[in-house]
Amino acid sequence: MIDNKILNQVLLPLADQYESGLHDRCVTLKVTTPEEFEPFRETMAALRAEGSVKLFVGEAYQFTAAGYAKYVEKIQALRVLA
Repeated sequence: MIDNKILNQVLLPLADQYESGLHDRCVTLKVTTPEEFEPFRETMAALRAEGSVKLFVGEAYQFTAAGYAKYVEKIQALRVLA
């Protein structure tokens, strides 16, 4: 299950990395509180299952082209609000 709070926290760093064009690099994402651990784990698992992100070593993630395309409108909205 995707937690929208966690999703909103991870979309911008993933998008920044994807838009940089450096597709051999990843973003390390971590939780900041113990309470976020399970929602973070579930959200990232759901994103991986839907093919939106790839998991590399440890907690390093990268958007797939399909994942970026799926979330680009939400990313743009988050940037407006930031």
